[in-house]
Amino acid sequence: MRRGTTSILLLTALAALLLPVGCAKQGYPSGGPRDVTPPKVTATTPENGTANFSAKEFRIAFDEYVVIKDAENNILVSPPMKHKPEYGTRGHSVVVKITDTLRENTTYLFQFKGGIVDFNEGNPLPSFEYVFSTGGTIDSMTLRGVVLDALTLQPRKEAVTVTAYAEDSVYDSIVALEQPIYMTRCDAKGRFSFNHIREGRYRLFAFEDGDKNLRLGANEAMAFLDSVLTAEPMPVPVDTTARAANDSSAAQPAAAPLPPTKHQLRVSLLAKETQRVDKSAFLHRGRIEIVTKQPLSDRYSLRPLEESDEILYTSLNARRDTLSVWTGYEMCDSLVLVLNDTLLSDTLHLQYRQRAGRPATPSNSLSVKSLVASKHPYFDTLRLLLPTPLDPDGTASWADTAVRVLDLADSSISYCPVRWEEGVPARCRGYIAFAGKPGGKYRFTLAAGCCRDIYGHPNDSLAVVTEYTLPSLYGSISVALTTADVDPQEGPLLIQLLSEKGDIVQQQTPAGGKVTFQHLKEGKYTLRAVADRDGDGQWTPGDYWQHRQPEEVYYLGKTLELRENWDMEEKWAVGAPSAGK
Repeated sequence: MRRGTTSILLLTALAALLLPVGCAKQGYPSGGPRDVTPPKVTATTPENGTANFSAKEFRIAFDEYVVIKDAENNILVSPPMKHKPEYGTRGHSVVVKITDTLRENTTYLFQFKGGIVDFNEGNPLPSFEYVFSTGGTIDSMTLRGVVLDALTLQPRKEAVTVTAYAEDSVYDSIVALEQPIYMTRCDAKGRFSFNHIREGRYRLFAFEDGDKNLRLGANEAMAFLDSVLTAEPMPVPVDTTARAANDSSAAQPAAAPLPPTKHQLRVSLLAKETQRVDKSAFLHRGRIEIVTKQPLSDRYSLRPLEESDEILYTSLNARRDTLSVWTGYEMCDSLVLVLNDTLLSDTLHLQYRQRAGRPATPSNSLSVKSLVASKHPYFDTLRLLLPTPLDPDGTASWADTAVRVLDLADSSISYCPVRWEEGVPARCRGYIAFAGKPGGKYRFTLAAGCCRDIYGHPNDSLAVVTEYTLPSLYGSISVALTTADVDPQEGPLLIQLLSEKGDIVQQQTPAGGKVTFQHLKEGKYTLRAVADRDGDGQWTPGDYWQHRQPEEVYYLGKTLELRENWDMEEKWAVGAPSAGK
């Protein structure tokens, strides 16, 4: 056989060998289901539950390679150590080096809450506890409970730390000044447990430890129990067989039972922040805006520092935390104001500074703004808004003929006045006093020059076309209430209708054991009752420094689905166990 023929045969054979490989590559299986099994503990050194512990480190061995994930947030040590341990891996093991001096006769608990994951897929070990004692015995008492949001009665989305202090060591500011003797963290359902603690009586606190210093900080939401809790024996593990050396079952105790509801902490905002002025500035010449951290009370006052200075016109927003101020002199560009309130006294030195995108001078006309949509609720008012206040003595022209109304159905024409809200010094908000027919279409026209603002500027003309909606687009919900399960000392009830997102749609005080919410759009609603202990017409959070718990809330416990043109009736035994959310 010639050399060329031999080469051709060899190439043909090689191609034949490669061809099945190429075809087979397209038919490879997907590799099977993804591994979702968390790593398993196979041994601990020294053994989990060791007494008279004196080692400088301990190891936790697994059945596969693992890594440590966010040790600062996912590994908890109780009692807290001054010098944090060092965490590392070696082969299939996690190695924990103890850098602190351990206390005598003390039980230490390391809680690995998702802080250990397998190397390949990142599957976390959900929960694991390693315990040892520097004394002759392991403490075996526990405290268990649940932390819920005080208003929603649901677990908080933010991580919540729970701390325990000995009863005889507690004073008011201890949670802000000293670290606790025990600490733990809530799970996704708000449950917590202090395991391996000493016998005794404890006070519990829960807070969102944003700075991770185990001390209550300013503006950290918190909860506290009024009562003192006595530690109880830990549940007996499911597997009570004798321990063998490095037995992994000893290192993984049985899951804890659900906590008793009597140990329930309700987290709310710690306390209102100190009242202060957040922002104060000229928006343009003659116009100032002042923003405060907390709402202003009914007793606030604002005046120029010098009595001979500008006359002021003010308007407060609905939240009462933004004060709009107009000076009597339109081109005013500097002013010193004194703002006083119950917890506030501030002198504001204001100087106008031109900023990009802002007019150097205010407009010379009074542009009336309509807050009326093209589809207007038949039961609502037609609101207007002015950029500057009306002249207190120049509103006589806003008489009964101020607004021309054209009925687009029959072309009839009528006239009506504009009414201005009472108690608004600046008189910037008003409404057209016209009662339209459901389904009616109207054109409202306000002629130019009907009035003047405080600077003498006449108003511009305004034309608005709108169609009134039909009653059939709305429904109502009537609720018959019984309150035998509510302690009357908690205060009068406020019944709140909530949207699907949890926003307050309407609020009423019961009359004769019944409330009715009208003019509701189709949608899903639920009910909340607030025991208004302080009588301020709203839910009030707790305040540890005032020894005040959050006001009690109750939920209907089910969703109300309302359709258009539907009148729904509901019965609610407020406070009954079945009415919990």
